[in-house]
Amino acid sequence: MKQLLLFLTLLLTTSTFSFAQNRNIARGAEPGELYLTGGWYGIYWGGPQYYDTVRTAIYRLTENGKKLTIQYDEDYFAGEYNPPGAVMQPATILSDATPGVLYTKNSYSKNSYTHTSLWVSFDYGKNWLFREENIGLKSYYITNFEGIIYRGGGGGRNSNDYANTWNFLHDLNHINRSESLFEKNRHIGISGSVPYVPYRLYYTDNFYQTFSELLINEEFVCCEIWGIYPDVYRGGKAGEVYISSMFPKENDGASYKVSFSADTGHTFRHVYICEDADYSNKENGFTSFMSDREPGVFYIIHSYEVEDFNPWGWHTKICVDYYRDYGEILEATFCHDITKNYEYEEIICDNTVYLESNVVSNSIQLQWNNSTDTSLIRGFHVFRNNTRITNEFLTIPIYLDENLPNGDYEYYVRTYYKNGCVSDSSNHVTAIIEVEESCEPVNDLRAEKLDHKTIFLSWTEPESSSEVEGYAVFRNSLLQNEILLAVTNYEDENLSNGSYDYYIVTHYLNGCVSDSSNYVKESVELGVKGVKELEGVILFPNPTTHQLSIVNCQLSIDNVEIFDIYGRKILEPPLTVLRSYDLTVLHPGIYFVKITTEKGTVTQKIIKY
Repeated sequence: MKQLLLFLTLLLTTSTFSFAQNRNIARGAEPGELYLTGGWYGIYWGGPQYYDTVRTAIYRLTENGKKLTIQYDEDYFAGEYNPPGAVMQPATILSDATPGVLYTKNSYSKNSYTHTSLWVSFDYGKNWLFREENIGLKSYYITNFEGIIYRGGGGGRNSNDYANTWNFLHDLNHINRSESLFEKNRHIGISGSVPYVPYRLYYTDNFYQTFSELLINEEFVCCEIWGIYPDVYRGGKAGEVYISSMFPKENDGASYKVSFSADTGHTFRHVYICEDADYSNKENGFTSFMSDREPGVFYIIHSYEVEDFNPWGWHTKICVDYYRDYGEILEATFCHDITKNYEYEEIICDNTVYLESNVVSNSIQLQWNNSTDTSLIRGFHVFRNNTRITNEFLTIPIYLDENLPNGDYEYYVRTYYKNGCVSDSSNHVTAIIEVEESCEPVNDLRAEKLDHKTIFLSWTEPESSSEVEGYAVFRNSLLQNEILLAVTNYEDENLSNGSYDYYIVTHYLNGCVSDSSNYVKESVELGVKGVKELEGVILFPNPTTHQLSIVNCQLSIDNVEIFDIYGRKILEPPLTVLRSYDLTVLHPGIYFVKITTEKGTVTQKIIKY
């Protein structure tokens, strides 16, 4: 029977269509592993409105997108003639933390009602077991632990045995666009409806029976455009969060942006921007995002519908942009033309580099030659002790690794080709640095009173050829921190009236311990009356985006100063009658506001979004 399709969305679409857990893309259990679902190819019967054949598939990408294999494919129309449980139709894809375990969910109409079915695979998507069918739209949520899956819609449930049996949790609604975090049972979700309801991040430890929320700055999330909703993803380690979102443009077009947070959504920055995300133009393809299990690695996936002739139809083409260092480096782009007779062919690219090294003081100079046609080469990357140390591709065969501490070093080079191929490593070379290292102390320690019982210390990292391990803080010659500080500031809290001397000692990774820093002295002398008059001072709102007001302060204010976390004065806004100040010029971050009054000073911490 020939099939009439008025609209067929089989092409691999963005991961943000519909709700977050209804994605057509999932990260695998291993770094560099992705799974995609969608149309493979179609054959027309009489023209694009009629289909003789449509095949859908599950694709597995490994080696950060370099290799693509078809794990499973099925006739798109088979589900019309088979009951659920007989034929698995590739649809929503979810991955387990167990290697090789996948789930797929499909929603369809049956007996005039919407139904949802769930399947599971234990062999990387090649064979599938039917798990369950439910009336209504159901959402499934994978955790970052083996075998644990949640189900939402009509109450929350969870399974600890790969969806074989289920446990009832509660009757409360859940957040549809949601992602599991690294802690067990902890999820992060995103919800809103601009311009009516601002978007917020939601955090829960019990599948949204209770949760906390955090407002997202409109610079990093906008709205639903062309059926594409904002989506949220976990990063490669605890505290890392990504958001993908569409943004309208003045010319009725749209841009697609991905933002990253290292502090669980409190502050964001853009790591990918596509200014012309015209999803109505198939020549531009569809763009989707997925983060990797490796910290700093993510993928931008472009999928295209390519027209075929003899027979007339189409097939899918997929290109994967592989980013490292949180979007700073586009490591490689791999394209796969998945024609009707597609079979993966191993891309072979030799590394013809011969590497040599030369030690110069505390630096190592590397140089190499190669016999490959340079017009085929995109560039080179240098690896030291199995870690890549070059941010951008090198286009000349020489590199100077400078300011190295004493130690043994091993290097190799990889060649990156314009066709997306990445070579194996070159020959390995070793070198040893043996120079007298410096062990410099801190010399710019500063002290600032935050309030009547807190002193804030700040300093900058000393200039040294050795790498700092951490800092020890001494007050009146007594050590204050049992664990070395990794940051260059310290808050000494809950102090009583008195005079305090401070200094810092720097510890280096090579075992060296510096002399003491410069000494700073600060005193706490505010009397009981002064404390009570200043204790009630409030900065509102905090956190803030633009405006900051001083409230509940009956004292005369002489001066307002704003400092960064290093103790540097950033802003001294003019005094106003309303005691309200514009912070638009400040970058997002943590600051300290020092308020000088007729009775003394008070310093409070604020967060600027």
